[in-house]
Amino acid sequence: MSDVVDVNVTLFGEGLDIDQLDGNARQLRSELLDLDVDHVTPVSGGPAPADTRGIGAELVGQLVVGLGPGLVALRQLLDTLRGWRSNQSHLAITVQIGEDRLELTDASADTEKQLVTAFIERHAGG
Repeated sequence: MSDVVDVNVTLFGEGLDIDQLDGNARQLRSELLDLDVDHVTPVSGGPAPADTRGIGAELVGQLVVGLGPGLVALRQLLDTLRGWRSNQSHLAITVQIGEDRLELTDASADTEKQLVTAFIERHAGG
């Protein structure tokens, strides 16, 4: 895919431990790979420092999704995230392109739809 846009997707939820967050991220990644995306990559902080057990807790639950530019790919991603989150109401999702950030938390369906539409319109040009 040319002109791939990286979209950062972060899952978070109060009271979740690292294993639960990691499991949710893996489940979401699997679902996102079924979309027309270039890649869905877990965020890595590089090699772990000496005497540690792996990536830091702050990186768990973070994915980078590579999308082609335009309205269709971004809409498909956000619709999938909203649908997935409706079955995982204990989680919130942050979507970020550059410095622009959208949070899918506990807003009403109408408010969330308006926020998603505005976010898509800001990025539809690629």
